[in-house]
Amino acid sequence: MRKKKARKSKYQYLYGDPDVGPWLSGYGRSVQLAYAREFNRFLKWLRKTPKQLVKERKADLKREDEYERKRYERLVVQFFKSIKSPGTAQKAVVAARSFFNFRFGKRGELDFTAHEIKEFGRSEKVYTDYLPTCEDLKAMVEVSDVRDRAILLTAASTGIGGDICEFTRKQFKQGLARRASPRDPVCMAPRGKYFRRLNTNVRMRPFLTCDAVNAIKLYLQTRKDHSPWLFVDRSGKKLTADALNKVVTRTVKKARIDIPKGQRMRLHNFRDFFSEEAHDVGIPHDWICVLYGRAISGSEDFYVHATEKKLREKFKRVESRLSVSRISNMMVMRDQQQRALDDNTKMILTLISHIVDDKERLRDAAAYILSQPKVKWDPKKEIEPTVNRVQRILGEVLGRERIKRLRGSRRYTRTIRKAGRNPKKGSGFR
Repeated sequence: MRKKKARKSKYQYLYGDPDVGPWLSGYGRSVQLAYAREFNRFLKWLRKTPKQLVKERKADLKREDEYERKRYERLVVQFFKSIKSPGTAQKAVVAARSFFNFRFGKRGELDFTAHEIKEFGRSEKVYTDYLPTCEDLKAMVEVSDVRDRAILLTAASTGIGGDICEFTRKQFKQGLARRASPRDPVCMAPRGKYFRRLNTNVRMRPFLTCDAVNAIKLYLQTRKDHSPWLFVDRSGKKLTADALNKVVTRTVKKARIDIPKGQRMRLHNFRDFFSEEAHDVGIPHDWICVLYGRAISGSEDFYVHATEKKLREKFKRVESRLSVSRISNMMVMRDQQQRALDDNTKMILTLISHIVDDKERLRDAAAYILSQPKVKWDPKKEIEPTVNRVQRILGEVLGRERIKRLRGSRRYTRTIRKAGRNPKKGSGFR
């Protein structure tokens, strides 16, 4: 029998196109087909080829008149209104925006007004930024863990947003060494030089409040990795701006901050927070721009005049408004963190005991946990290691008598021998 030839998609020409093909290849098969269908619809409506569309968009972006530069934004809105089905119209706009964003990057992505985005319906959500207050910052810091607390206080005291990902341990230690006294703010820029923002390359000299410094010190004491970056994830990799935004979103929910409907808080809002507080205490605008990395028009000489010493004096005026002094004590923060970890561990162990019905499996799991060797640690400087904490909480959940019986069982001895340790010496919970 003659084999049937595979039926080609009527959008096949888009997959081989040098402008459209790489864009589609970044998605799964079902998304590729949906985007190809809607983008083909857009091209037919325009009566243009992908090559012509890209050429015209490039030419528009070079024009000086903003109205001419936004010609394709107007065309997409007209295209959206020409489609009768609301669902199809939304998908078509999403596909068009995805293509322009991929092909032209941030500079050439479609930039719609809030009203136009509202017209697109549920395809895009319209938010306005929520300006956090010092009370909001205090509430967020009090419910955060050691790392997130350091991130939030750093973002609030510097006002530089996602660029705090670029801070290193070395910069922090050098800043500590340059302070005249322990109560002085820490400058994160190198001595006599500037720190530069990633997106704009603007020069700045950000400072850390004493609260932020104490929180970072505590966070570094809990770190076991050797990564040079100041803020890392669990695997020791440098955090990204997206990860920091998730930290803010998660902490806002945990602190139960009442944000009005239609507004949102993200990491970038701490720039506005810093700017507002600095203006309120009367710091001149140009000095604020140097502190948190905003361009100053036609004032190259000002950067020479704005030395680290003078900026530190200006920053001291706003420091109290960026601080959360009632929890700046490191022992208080460590105790809060320890209690939070204890509560979380107890909840997990209790939940597991309710979910797992097989008692034999529960005993095996408990024996395995209790057989793990404890880690030496200094309670004055460090947070209790996970292994020690889980064993301690497990003892509280099960009770001393049940732990004694378990440690005397064959199951416990067998578990220790599997781990290659001597059962007579014992290990784990005592």
